Amino acid sequence: MPDRAKPVATIALDLKPAAGCAGTEKPLRDNASAVVQTGDCLWIAADETTCVERLVSRDGRRTYGEHRSFDLCNFFDLPGGPEQEIDIEGLHVDGGYLWVTGSHSYARKKPRALEEDEAAALERLTEVKHEPNRYLVGRVPLVTGKDGLPELRAEAEHEGRTLTAASLRMGNHHNSLIRALKGDEHLERFLEVPAKENGFDIEGIAASGNRIFLGLRGPVLRGWAVILELEVEEKKPGRLRLNELDDDDRRYRKHFLDLDGLGVRDLKVLGNDLLILAGPTMDLDGPVQLWRWPDALGCAAERVIPRKRLQVVMDLPFGRGFDHAEGISLFDQGEGGRPRLLVAYDNPGEARRQSAHGVDLDLFDLPL
Repeated sequence: MPDRAKPVATIALDLKPAAGCAGTEKPLRDNASAVVQTGDCLWIAADETTCVERLVSRDGRRTYGEHRSFDLCNFFDLPGGPEQEIDIEGLHVDGGYLWVTGSHSYARKKPRALEEDEAAALERLTEVKHEPNRYLVGRVPLVTGKDGLPELRAEAEHEGRTLTAASLRMGNHHNSLIRALKGDEHLERFLEVPAKENGFDIEGIAASGNRIFLGLRGPVLRGWAVILELEVEEKKPGRLRLNELDDDDRRYRKHFLDLDGLGVRDLKVLGNDLLILAGPTMDLDGPVQLWRWPDALGCAAERVIPRKRLQVVMDLPFGRGFDHAEGISLFDQGEGGRPRLLVAYDNPGEARRQSAHGVDLDLFDLPL
């Protein structure tokens, strides 16, 4: 087994319960699904709410607190209403926007821990959940507020442009992306297969201008992971449209990558490259790796990317039943230092839980 990278530092978060946001009794720190840094602030998403969370550092980016929630119901017309989770699985900052994606996935219920009623356990395994709020792909203007901190607004001025919150058109059973994938020779059959069963499951978004890359945890096809590329345009306020790509009038590109059988768990842009957090498609602990796709943004057509054209940056640690790496961000510590990799974990282990609501994230040196 390859040696797993060791963190060089930890970043402490104080995620207090946020009022006014639909969610779960589960603490926010226990189900972090995405993270991105903007200056002295971190934006965190928990997959069982409709909110993104902002935290602020006042001590040189070592600890983050002053927790404030921004409910995405204030920016998007969510078909499932404010009480239904979005299952946020990706955050990215680009062009004055915070980009966000839901998983777009179906979910099968599982037997409860220590379930003794066999009939009840079997019944739960037959239930497949479908929630329309999960079909969110959108962006919200990110601006500096009166207190000097970044905040989300429905409309804002940025570098001489008027930015508005906008998303792909959503419905009760799909959005414009899912409609475009109907009939796809590789992906259509997986659209209604539950997540963690190799079903269609978006876990990661990266943006560069009007180009969007969506990483799929599943399906993984004969060991090949999938990244979708879109180009969007805001034709009217609040609505993003998928532009046609290439000569076949399709509104998406598929890129197949040999990640040693792993699926995509998160994406980030590094220069002209993509950093890929890769992990199991099924409900397994590991392995978890960071990959680099060189010149991904220079790609102008669908590609099949063999392993020799990809780079394994590092093997990341994971626990048995805990500490599942779920989100990554490039982390700037300021003062001219090289960016490091910040990793957030779903179901964090006891060793990284601090006080009632605190949790530690890991920082890793990037050997790039």
